[in-house]
Amino acid sequence: MREGLTSGGRFWGVGWALIAAAACGSPAQNDLFDGGSLSKASSGGETTTSGGRATGGSDADSGTVAAGSSNSGSSNGGSSNGGSSSGGSSNGGSGSGGSSNGGSAGGGASNTGGTPATAADCQKACTVGTCQGALCVITCDDEHPCNQDVKCPAGVPCQVECAGKGACAAGVDCRTAESCTVQCTGLNSCAGNINCGGDKCQVHCDAPTACMSELHCEADQCDLRCKGAGSCPGKISCSASSSSCAIECSGQPSCQNSIDSAATTDTDIACANTACPGQVTCGGASCTVACEGKSCGGGVCCKASDCTITGAEAKCR
Repeated sequence: MREGLTSGGRFWGVGWALIAAAACGSPAQNDLFDGGSLSKASSGGETTTSGGRATGGSDADSGTVAAGSSNSGSSNGGSSNGGSSSGGSSNGGSGSGGSSNGGSAGGGASNTGGTPATAADCQKACTVGTCQGALCVITCDDEHPCNQDVKCPAGVPCQVECAGKGACAAGVDCRTAESCTVQCTGLNSCAGNINCGGDKCQVHCDAPTACMSELHCEADQCDLRCKGAGSCPGKISCSASSSSCAIECSGQPSCQNSIDSAATTDTDIACANTACPGQVTCGGASCTVACEGKSCGGGVCCKASDCTITGAEAKCR
């Protein structure tokens, strides 16, 4: 569901008796802004730093809690039963740290324990929209106004189409969906806060003055695009639960508030001329910020291990 966005490697911890292994794939080149993309080298020099704040520690800690405490030996390793009773009983209860279904509850790609939703799941959960296979589609337009906040059902992929003028005025909440796409194509659409989660989240604020409030992504992979003139004047953020975060501010002007990404693996931010006047902040393993013309007036505070900044001053307040 996240075309044009390369996913960063996610850090997973798998416990075996007496063995702790950790692997982190290097983030691939992000091709998010295809089709009318912004030039990352359009103005200003490029600043590249490395050796900043190490990231991914929280994921590593959570992945090794159960594994580190177990001392049952490789023959009783947690792969067959998720490290439950056989690995934990020898150490007086440490085995409860592993999930009972092999860890899918904590590491599955979706909200359904690692199993993708089916058409039958959609039929049960999608009571305010229509199903296209497993996808729950909620349409808010002139014929189908959405006067209250739009909430996607839990555990299934969801698509919200805010096509009418002023559609989705009370906001969109799809934090519990398996994955989420929000399309704000109507004039002044999506006036309320947009919060999304799950495996992947795409929010497209294409119309003028769309997405007028805060835009917050807690998904593993975030793809946030503010293309409409005057779109996204509120704060834009990706949380530390995200592994990758891509933000495009190509509307002129757009993204008039602060931008903050705590994504653990990679962040890519592109700001067109006059966009992003507030401070841009990013962390994680890698952060790339490209600023055109008079954008990024508040400067860029990069706390990532590797930073690439073009067209803006690197500074932290």
